[in-house]
Amino acid sequence: MACNECVKIIEDLEEKLVDLKSENVHILVFSEKAVMSCKSAVLEMQDFILRKGFTDEQDEIEFFKNIKPKVYGKLLYYAKIFSIETKRPNSRNKVQRKFLILEQDKITAFQSDNLEFYQYYRCNTTNLDDRFFVRGKADIRLCIGSLHFLIDPNFSTSHDHTVSVIMAYDMLSVYLKTEIEKLDSKCGENENRDKEDENLNGSKLVWTETKIALSELIYAIHSTGAINKGVIELHELVKVFEELFHIDLGDPYRAFVEMRLRKKDRTKFIDYLKNRLLGRMDDADQREQT
Repeated sequence: MACNECVKIIEDLEEKLVDLKSENVHILVFSEKAVMSCKSAVLEMQDFILRKGFTDEQDEIEFFKNIKPKVYGKLLYYAKIFSIETKRPNSRNKVQRKFLILEQDKITAFQSDNLEFYQYYRCNTTNLDDRFFVRGKADIRLCIGSLHFLIDPNFSTSHDHTVSVIMAYDMLSVYLKTEIEKLDSKCGENENRDKEDENLNGSKLVWTETKIALSELIYAIHSTGAINKGVIELHELVKVFEELFHIDLGDPYRAFVEMRLRKKDRTKFIDYLKNRLLGRMDDADQREQT
């Protein structure tokens, strides 16, 4: 049976994902690698199915209802995490929390928009499986919200993509809940730290440029090895600037990704500093000449 062959692909994928997690890299790096691993598994399944086909209709239903969504759902899940973490505000916990809650609302909206099929799938109903999970039997009037099967009819049915989204959102709900709980726990810690800072002195040095500008400066300094001859971790340097200017820079790696994604002026603030310093020197030269 085709499904038995594809189970091995799923097992291999799970092993790869476990190995990726053990690398303990940043979530953006991990999710990007996970997407590529899932993509490879999906393509491997597709190649096998298109070459070997199914033994019977029940074999086909089993594949599109339970097997393919397990892999494609993970692909959607990690792609969504990469998107969320790339767009996640590099700001205070309350702003990040609001952003994550909006992502939770999108999941709720999807469930509401697909309530009838959602109930069908959750209740393990099977009477419409031959219409939902067999190729070439889709009724466009029943699946207007998911037209994936029109793009790739040889490897898609009317509802296997919807099942994949359901699986992805199940995992994403857990992820978002965990991230919100982390922010909530940090909130209390930050409030106590802010009170301590206020008691230390009445005046503060305040960073009045953007957070991304400060992050750019920190990355530039760290890249030169100008402090401790380079023997300092980035997060330590970030903490120094946060304490100096009483600011929360959030995740420095996310800021670095944002800088890398700029189409032009990737070192915008550093270039601005250089131009201002050169301008100051030129002004001083002119004053001395007059």
